[in-house]
Amino acid sequence: MEKIHRGDGFAIIEKDGEYLISWAQGPYNEPVFYPISKLNMDKAFKSDQDAYEVMTYAETGQWPPGCGGRDRNQ
Repeated sequence: MEKIHRGDGFAIIEKDGEYLISWAQGPYNEPVFYPISKLNMDKAFKSDQDAYEVMTYAETGQWPPGCGGRDRNQ
């Protein structure tokens, strides 16, 4: 069963133990989807800054400078 967790400007879709983070992007606000870990899902709901860091990592594969993040998808 699919479960949707709504955040501020993003959503996380949980299905069969896997997680996808999604948000609107681009000039037409098309939704994008990226796989993330449960650890990163939990982090995304801690604060707006944490959500930004998880979204950046999901999109680029690198943590934003100065966030002290490490590869939490391993």
